[in-house]
Amino acid sequence: MKHRILLFLIISLTLPLFFCNRDSRDTQSDKTKQQLAKELPLPDTITVAFYNVENLFDFNLDGTEYEEYKPGAFGWTQDVQKKKLSNAAQVIAALKSDIVGLCEIENMNVLKELQNELDKMDVVFPYAIIAEAPKSAANTALLSRFPIKGKHEYPVENSRSILEALIGRGDDSIRVFVNHWPSKRHPESKRLEAAEILRERIEKLSPADDYIIIGDLNSNYNEFATFHTEGFNDTKGRTGINHVLKTTVEGVSSRYSPTFICKGELSSCADCHYNLWLDLPEEKRMSYIYRGAPQTIDNFLIPQALLDNNGFSYLKNSFEVFTWDDKLLRNGVPHRWQMVYKGKARYHTGNGFSDHLPIKAFFAKAAAASADTSSLHQQQNYCESIDPNLNKKGDFAVSVDGWIRGDSRFSVSRTNRFSRSGTHSLHIRGMHESENRTAAKVRLETENTDRYLTMSIRGSGNISMRIRRPAQSWINYNAPDFTSSKSARYKKWSSGSWRNLKIPLPAGTGNNQDVEFELRAGKGEAISVWIDRVWLE
Repeated sequence: MKHRILLFLIISLTLPLFFCNRDSRDTQSDKTKQQLAKELPLPDTITVAFYNVENLFDFNLDGTEYEEYKPGAFGWTQDVQKKKLSNAAQVIAALKSDIVGLCEIENMNVLKELQNELDKMDVVFPYAIIAEAPKSAANTALLSRFPIKGKHEYPVENSRSILEALIGRGDDSIRVFVNHWPSKRHPESKRLEAAEILRERIEKLSPADDYIIIGDLNSNYNEFATFHTEGFNDTKGRTGINHVLKTTVEGVSSRYSPTFICKGELSSCADCHYNLWLDLPEEKRMSYIYRGAPQTIDNFLIPQALLDNNGFSYLKNSFEVFTWDDKLLRNGVPHRWQMVYKGKARYHTGNGFSDHLPIKAFFAKAAAASADTSSLHQQQNYCESIDPNLNKKGDFAVSVDGWIRGDSRFSVSRTNRFSRSGTHSLHIRGMHESENRTAAKVRLETENTDRYLTMSIRGSGNISMRIRRPAQSWINYNAPDFTSSKSARYKKWSSGSWRNLKIPLPAGTGNNQDVEFELRAGKGEAISVWIDRVWLE
């Protein structure tokens, strides 16, 4: 009997240990990046965040206010201003970051008010700086827990200044550039100017200098892929984020998409940068929504110096979009500061946060950064897995190749579910309940020798296609036969296998050799269409 009791006690004591260890292994991979960073022995870690707070104004009449932020106007009362300030502070407190780059800060006065609000929450940022551009009401700023050893401002004509901060952490320092480039009310040339100013400053740094480029660049990580179709390309194909700051390299031909710079390629490209959006799966890349389309205009770019095991290094796969357990979302969209129309004027309601989500990443001393292991991180190999040889002639290996949605009810995304060749195709899907609408569109640059637009297509729906040169009349190609017509007709079409199409290009006129192409969807019927091998011949 004694032996049985002893055996029972042994089993009782060891079983919990067994299951505890097993559960620990099972749940390790599910731990959040914040938990992981806290649990690893990282005494010299810096957490850096960026947050576009969406128009944080004080309650003084300084002459730089937007009309709806003048004291007493449009519901902008002192109580509402305090609510806006408190909401921004709550988000920053929840971020639990050591350094927070900010934009759309009116002035130093409201930045100090933000500091004081954070103090009340026992979230102390002793150091704060701002770059107040002349006549600007939406400036770049920075809060830091660590001493700011140096500050510089770089003016951008008719826009916000770029703010540089040198921040000390122990015996090392890290340099942070906070940006808010010109909006997309302007063509790409304006953002190119900001990028060139930043590039000129960076070229004066030592290759060993640790620096981070953060901010609202008003440029997606894959801006090169869409800006021509969107009508921003007045720079002969060059973008500030991809070409000037070199987050991409040219592809097989200049007519086709570049490829992204991966972390492993930085060592052979001294002036290149890795965009941390590439650490996330494509479906999770969003900090902003524009007309229903996910955007990545808030960015973190890092150089080789942050991967070289000297000073600080990026903690692999620590980059994240911060939603505060979805408190910052409403129906999947950033819960922006709310204003409602009363007649033709907009009034503040005193609710909401910002139209942008914060983004953050961890940086650690070399020894700590090397402690990061694949067993504790979900490794993302998106960038490294791309075969540059497939990046040609509409294979969608790297990007959407210039395709964008034509209406917020439709989505346009790359997928590896089907592909005619290579690794990916383009998937277009959605439905408009009451109108025939453009589901997806692209604008392509042609050469004099090009005579046809060819593609492979599969899927189902009531669809029609159309093509034209800019300012000319559309030529329609209607399903199911896709023969040319002066008018669009939406007939039921379905194909479970790839079908090849060869569409003649309209005659070109003048210097503009672009061709516009659209996939249209008939009202009241869902479409799900894949295309691949889109190229000109």
